[in-house]
Amino acid sequence: MEHPRYGQPNALPPRVQNAISKVMTACADGLAHPVRQALAGLREEMPLMIGNPMAMKREIIVFAHCKQLSIHCGEVLPTLLECIEHELIAIRDHGHGPQQADLWSSSESWTLADAGDDVAPPQAEGIGQVTNQCKLPLYLLGQRFGVLAGTPAFDADRIPVGPRRLIRALEEASRRVFGDDFPHMLVTDAVACALFHDYPALVNRINKELEGASILPGLTFIPSLKRAATLERPAIADMPAAVAMLATTPAQDAAGWFEQPGHDPRDRFADARSAPDFAHARSLLARAKGPMPRPSGAHVQLPPHIVSEMLDSLSAHDANGRPLGIRHLHDELKARAKSMHGGNAQLSQQQSDSIELLGMLYDAVSHDMRAQSGAAELLRRLQIPLLRMALSGEEFFEQPTHPGRQIMSRVAESGAIIADEADADPQFDAALAHAVGRVEQEYRGDGAILENIHQELTDAHQAHAQRSEAVERHQVEASRGQECITIARDAAQALLDGKLAGMTLRPQIELLIRTAWKDALTFIRLRHDDHSALWQRHERLTGRMLQVVSATDAIEDIDLRDSIFEILKRTGYHSDEANEVAETLSRSASLPRPGARMSMTELVTVIRARPRFGGSSKTLQLAEDMPEPRNAREEECYRQLRTLPFGCWLDFVINQQGEVRRRRLSWYSRITGNALLVNRRGARVAEMQLDQLARLMATGQVRVARKHEMGLLDRAWTSTLGTLESLGKLFARPTAVAS
Repeated sequence: MEHPRYGQPNALPPRVQNAISKVMTACADGLAHPVRQALAGLREEMPLMIGNPMAMKREIIVFAHCKQLSIHCGEVLPTLLECIEHELIAIRDHGHGPQQADLWSSSESWTLADAGDDVAPPQAEGIGQVTNQCKLPLYLLGQRFGVLAGTPAFDADRIPVGPRRLIRALEEASRRVFGDDFPHMLVTDAVACALFHDYPALVNRINKELEGASILPGLTFIPSLKRAATLERPAIADMPAAVAMLATTPAQDAAGWFEQPGHDPRDRFADARSAPDFAHARSLLARAKGPMPRPSGAHVQLPPHIVSEMLDSLSAHDANGRPLGIRHLHDELKARAKSMHGGNAQLSQQQSDSIELLGMLYDAVSHDMRAQSGAAELLRRLQIPLLRMALSGEEFFEQPTHPGRQIMSRVAESGAIIADEADADPQFDAALAHAVGRVEQEYRGDGAILENIHQELTDAHQAHAQRSEAVERHQVEASRGQECITIARDAAQALLDGKLAGMTLRPQIELLIRTAWKDALTFIRLRHDDHSALWQRHERLTGRMLQVVSATDAIEDIDLRDSIFEILKRTGYHSDEANEVAETLSRSASLPRPGARMSMTELVTVIRARPRFGGSSKTLQLAEDMPEPRNAREEECYRQLRTLPFGCWLDFVINQQGEVRRRRLSWYSRITGNALLVNRRGARVAEMQLDQLARLMATGQVRVARKHEMGLLDRAWTSTLGTLESLGKLFARPTAVAS
């Protein structure tokens, strides 16, 4: 399909014009199906809404509206594309770019309420969901649009093809096509629902088009400033230093994101176990087999090139299509040698030992993988190439960095039992399948080809680590934000406890102070330390408030009422609620509240039912539900957890069968004990308390993953050698008894 050329403004450089044209082409392709599908469905549903008060969506629908939709629905898509094109053409106009917040603005103007344009609740919810779903692609798109506009990066709400801007363009297109009297909410809701379903594919397509136009090619993750690790931790009492500490985490290279950080003294002998000498492995295998009968007659050992030709003729499946194991392939190889080259033809002893060792290693690896995972099938497809690698020399067994061994390891790790389906990364899984396909088709013993495939897979694994790190970073920042709120709430609680000590107030008044006013103090303390002028001002306001509400005389403080009203509104309270609370807390109990819209009981009920600012953290509830003091073993585990570096991998036993899931301890706080756990994709899987983790560790349900046991292939090789050694001792025992 040939697309029209969009966006040819004379004021823009040719490179920007070309990029805008590519964006419009992507929009024309990506928007056509959802827009037409949504309008077709609306054309069928709209007549059923006439006269139905539940389906009118706050607007009166008449037959004329249905007729308008039928006649002009074909004009919506071209008009929508024109609106998007207008936004793109004006990308370099003054004032069109992303408006940066004034970092030095007074905190008096800060508010938790959204001061942006009004958006219908269903659309606002959809915008929020799709923005969160496409957080990384939208970030990359904002970077690229910043290059096109010659400005700093755009945020998601300012990108011309971002979710919010698309909704605005859709509303504008609807008004142009159907006029002002038409119920535009119906069109916007229907198209937005269909559009958001296909939006991830659209934003990825636009990113790809801009990358093809040489706009920040190769940008695949969110860059971050690496901060120096800080060993000292602040005391809980030092609140400003504690808040500052929350912004500091040890830096870690994305390439090692999947590795266990730090150093375990028990791992100093790990290298000897993970990379043994091939001759030692063969000797273990010989002892495990026991005494072997001497061969009768002369045998002819086949040269390597003949063995390679026989490998080319092998099939990984039998006549019935069932997959064959390495032992069956070994038997098939020996049978073909005899049938093709005579009864005395055979593999060399080293070749046979290599295949047997590979078979044991393969079985040990498969035992630690999910049987039904896609990685298990990829590993089965690798059997014949792995045979070729093992027969080509002893490097496959002795060198952990052997490219074939690394490819096998990557495939095995992607389907390991310690991970679940949610840990899978679709992009990396596609790279694994591509690499395995190339090994099957191209590798015939050429080490350069194998190294090239390994390098491609290493690059894909690096990108996987970068994506996981980027997702994790968002989760850590959210946890830090919650931690800051917790610290602010503790400071507000401490202030109120100190002020209320020794005072006797009416229960309703004290409840308002410990709920609504505590929320206000938390909001202020969140942005200012206890030495700031604004915090000290609110400390004085608290003192004045308590002085007024506890007075025996009839007192009303108008300035105090206005101050309480303003800060409660900035904290997120509705005007009516803020006004009622301000009226109550700015006058003495003996003075009635004139013009009150609700009684004191009703006001207290409403405020008590309101969610507390920063008080919804699950970890706070866990902290409150924790049992009484830890025993000696739990205390030892607790101290160990507090010394672990961020990014440490933990193994969780999830059932009585001993199945394990590996999770990353991305971040924790020594102040409140909150701990964040993510999976291999960086997604949050749990938010726990260090105390809870310590109790699980004391019972053996949680353990720190050993650094030398992180790799599935290394664990399998160690297990294989252990099995051979045990079998060798078993065969040697009767001889020792006889002697």
